[in-house]
Amino acid sequence: MNKKRSTLIPILLITIVVIACAPLLLWFRSSPLLTLKVFDSDVYNLEVSYQITVLLLAVIVIGIVYGLAGKGGLRYLNLKKRDGKIRPEPWIGIKPKETETWKHLGLNFAVIITLVTAIVIYFQVVHGESMRLELYPGVILILVFALMNAFSEEIIFRFSFVAVVGKYGLSPFVAQGLAAAIFGAVHYFGHPGGIAGVIMAAFIGWFLAKSMLETKGFFWALTIHFLQDVLIFSALFMK
Repeated sequence: MNKKRSTLIPILLITIVVIACAPLLLWFRSSPLLTLKVFDSDVYNLEVSYQITVLLLAVIVIGIVYGLAGKGGLRYLNLKKRDGKIRPEPWIGIKPKETETWKHLGLNFAVIITLVTAIVIYFQVVHGESMRLELYPGVILILVFALMNAFSEEIIFRFSFVAVVGKYGLSPFVAQGLAAAIFGAVHYFGHPGGIAGVIMAAFIGWFLAKSMLETKGFFWALTIHFLQDVLIFSALFMK
């Protein structure tokens, strides 16, 4: 009983931390801790202020994870590890062949998830709107903000659970389930939003947590999330 309790306490603590972060992100969206005036555009200034604030929050989460899981937990931040054995998930159509690994699955799902996100974003944000793309600094900022946002959210909503679950030998389904539930709920108010946004974000949360657990690395989670955010920021900045 004591051993079981000692393994459940860390996952309970990190779950509380992540749940506490969720409303903070919504609050920081309109009231970031830092108010920067770097660009002529208020939209860009608000976004850079938000992203830097959330990046600081992500660093705090890394510190908490280190306290709970030690150096072993930090191994999941490795960007070089992008391959590994795939655990079958027949219910979602993941039935890998003997020769198929995460190098194949990661690339395939990067394309599929990005295409689905593009379709949902088109109908929720772009459809019927006049669009205009500002090449400079718009395109550069889209890429920078997408990378910052992807990194911070992966740290808060995926790495946190994966590192603690990996350290204490809990079922991978614990990390994937928590990542799906919390990330999905947060995106009810996001882009894409509503029920469609919740379903998409929950699946992405589940899949990216799976990628970290099975590759022991951060590469596919960061890459796939970055691609989605490039589409989202492009649509928002082009309106």
